[in-house]
Amino acid sequence: MSTVYSQFGQIIRYWWLFLLSGAALIFFGIVVCLMPLSAYATLTGFFIAAFLLNGIAEIGFGSLNTKSIRGWGWHVAGGIFDFTAGLLLLAVPVLAAVALPYFAGFWLLFRSISIIGRSFDLPGVVWQERIWMLLLGAAGLFFSFLVLYNPAIGAFTLVIWTALALLAIGLFYIFLGNHLRNARNHDQVHP
Repeated sequence: MSTVYSQFGQIIRYWWLFLLSGAALIFFGIVVCLMPLSAYATLTGFFIAAFLLNGIAEIGFGSLNTKSIRGWGWHVAGGIFDFTAGLLLLAVPVLAAVALPYFAGFWLLFRSISIIGRSFDLPGVVWQERIWMLLLGAAGLFFSFLVLYNPAIGAFTLVIWTALALLAIGLFYIFLGNHLRNARNHDQVHP
């Protein structure tokens, strides 16, 4: 009898993409927390980098797994959205500074909803792990709503909510990468 992971060999093989994305998002979240007063100006650069890096990772993951996973197009679509938003913000820095709360809020909202959806789609996840995934997705969703609720609440508040949402989403990606790595090791041990 084959394991449930044998159907997802290609996904499991690229577990490190999620680990890298999660580490980058956590790094950005920590940097934003450590520099709240000057972070609003710096946050624009971080978001541009996060959009571009996450877009490349998502496009790569979805493209490499077209035959392995259902919904691979969502990964590619999300990656294209992120990459395009990053290019737009990079090309028009004034737009980036003015529209940052909206870009950040909608990006965090989209990622959080994606996390909640993915928590139900992953095979072989026990309920305790699924609950943590849902909590991290819900935390990201909550903080993204706070950013979008009142984008003019001030740079400091935007920075703090954004940092917390980045940390929550980054933790989810680390969790997901570790889960897929463990599934890969489990699949190799139990063919």
